[in-house]
Amino acid sequence: MTGGGLAADLVVRRANVITVDLHDTVAQAVAVRNGVIVAVGTDADVDPLVGPGTRVLDLPGKTVTPGFIDSHTHNVHVGEFRYSLKQLNLAAELVPTLGALLDLVRQRAAQAPPGEWIGGRNVDPNGMRERRWPTRLELDAAAPENPVMLTIRGGHACVANSRALEAAGIRRDSPDPEGGVIDRDPATGEPTGVLRDVASIRSAPPAATLAELKDGLATLNDLYLRLGVTSVHDAGATPRPESYRAFREVVDEGRFKVRAYLMVYRDFALANDLGLRAGAGDDRLRVGAVKLFMDGSIQCFTCAFTEPYLGRETRGLEGLRYSQEAANEAVAEAHRLGWQVAIHAQGDHGITLAVNAIEHALRAHPRPDPRHRIEHALCVTRADLERMKHLGVIPNFFVFHPWFWGDQHIHDFLGRERADRMVPARTAMDLGLAPCAHSDCPVCTPDDPVWPSNPLWGMACAVTRRTRSGDDIGPGERVTPLQALRMYTINGAYASFEERSKGSLEVGKLGDLIVLAEDPLRTEPWRIKDIAVEATIIGGEVVFGGTEYGEETEA
Repeated sequence: MTGGGLAADLVVRRANVITVDLHDTVAQAVAVRNGVIVAVGTDADVDPLVGPGTRVLDLPGKTVTPGFIDSHTHNVHVGEFRYSLKQLNLAAELVPTLGALLDLVRQRAAQAPPGEWIGGRNVDPNGMRERRWPTRLELDAAAPENPVMLTIRGGHACVANSRALEAAGIRRDSPDPEGGVIDRDPATGEPTGVLRDVASIRSAPPAATLAELKDGLATLNDLYLRLGVTSVHDAGATPRPESYRAFREVVDEGRFKVRAYLMVYRDFALANDLGLRAGAGDDRLRVGAVKLFMDGSIQCFTCAFTEPYLGRETRGLEGLRYSQEAANEAVAEAHRLGWQVAIHAQGDHGITLAVNAIEHALRAHPRPDPRHRIEHALCVTRADLERMKHLGVIPNFFVFHPWFWGDQHIHDFLGRERADRMVPARTAMDLGLAPCAHSDCPVCTPDDPVWPSNPLWGMACAVTRRTRSGDDIGPGERVTPLQALRMYTINGAYASFEERSKGSLEVGKLGDLIVLAEDPLRTEPWRIKDIAVEATIIGGEVVFGGTEYGEETEA
């Protein structure tokens, strides 16, 4: 029937529809009305829902999947100084030497008025020819009148010149902060300029305005839609009200159409407790978890391990933010209040502490289905995965990691044996866990010329387990293309308590779907990353692709 207002607003038909439902059903057609899926099946099943106002997309040869869910991002950060897309992109693939890096800083300084901050992102000291950071003094010479801060890809370390260190109040006699390290010249004791997980430097540059935060979100929205991302989990922003006001306003203004599940840093959330808990909000913008950090970043030697880093005496324990007792208290308090807790933990020791804290909270305050999460879970052990299964904890894997940094982990950080065990997605699935996947944007951004935060690229990484040099890294942890797709769809929805409303193409769920030029389940594994997203649809609205997309008819 098409009368009585029963006609669909959008019908997709003649397609290869991968539903990602419980039975992994493959269909031909989907119909959406008022933003919700009302039919999935054969063309004959949906044809009765085509009416005079129905928009029909006939898609022979195309594949339709649920919209991608990027389960760990930091979107508001893109409007801030450290991660602004306007900053110098200093990736080693683009700037292979220190000389080239310093030239770019010098050129930017020549164009900037005295006192204006100069920033760069994506620095990879191990990837450059000299295999080191620039020094504070080298940056002083390149930009004598300007504070300079250049941030590693990932954000856990930076190098600052003397003006920037002064602005942050960092001097020779400044102690290392808890969970961070101020690198010092062994001969003089002076700061070299390299700061590893030192939070004070982050507040030294001028704070972004509300308008800048909103513009950053709007820019990311447009980039996400081109990648088929229809939902993101935002894993924390600068702890000030403007970060969350920016999200609310940009969504209300229609400039951020991607659905968002917001995490709030624990200390900020509990200090400003408004009674909001996971699930508050609507299907466009929803309150998610509280976020806390257990350790730091492997590339900065601040991930906490049970064994030392390759060729170094440190185990990264200096990167721990909490003792076990303090972690137990922090997690238990948030859990008792009813929050979902998401813990950044990457080293095997740091992850064990995080799982211990969750286990303690569940024993102290039993609560059904809290779905606490371990974010990144880079070097989680099988034993801790087994505990996570028992506790209902979700691992959220950074599936790009073995590809982008795998060679460095084999040769510079961990050695072959430990590197092979990174991101154990297959083991997690074999144990019955439902891991999700993420880009950690802006670690990589949708427009990054070296490494875009493309979910299809992430799927290719998870399926192939190849490093950038072509080395196999933990081939036993390869997943199938369908399992990789599940990580970016239904598993992501489960991690945010939204599996009943998104993540698969089923009647009653939100009409979020994407159209791909090829079937990722039948494509050569590494070529999955090259599949084009031809259209992105959110709530039945074509938000990318538009009238220029495909064969479109009005019935």
